[in-house]
Amino acid sequence: MDDYLVKMQLLLKAEMILLRLQLRLIVQQTAFYIAAVLLAVLATGMLNIAFYLYLAPRLGSASAALAVAIVDIVLAVVAIVVASHLRLGPEVDAVKALRKSALANLTADAEYAKIKIAELHDDIKRIRTAVTGFMRFDGVSLASFFQWVPMLLRILLRQKNP
Repeated sequence: MDDYLVKMQLLLKAEMILLRLQLRLIVQQTAFYIAAVLLAVLATGMLNIAFYLYLAPRLGSASAALAVAIVDIVLAVVAIVVASHLRLGPEVDAVKALRKSALANLTADAEYAKIKIAELHDDIKRIRTAVTGFMRFDGVSLASFFQWVPMLLRILLRQKNP
């Protein structure tokens, strides 16, 4: 049972590490998106004024405004591309392998417990059958004695080989 609890704790720890790593990635991406928005707003304000004032005498008012808008869009796209290229680190693969191993071990333990419960169920059925056969009015018979022998041998052998 302790082995089962250790495996459950290991699985829980692996899941918590994955959650922390994914949350860290989300926080980092969000920080970059926020920074991109703030930079876009600040840059738009300052560059728009500067470019417009620089270009207006040379290109005219409409062409200067278009050039400023194109520069703003390019800066925003660069920030979004940087944020979208962030990925989880190499430790994620190790944690996923650990999680997979823990799940496999827990599944094997559950199957083993299921088999043991089925064996216990069969033993209880045999005991019930043997007791009801032994308690009949005709008393102890050779057939009822042979019902008990294999069951007792199985129980004794199981106690020697845990």
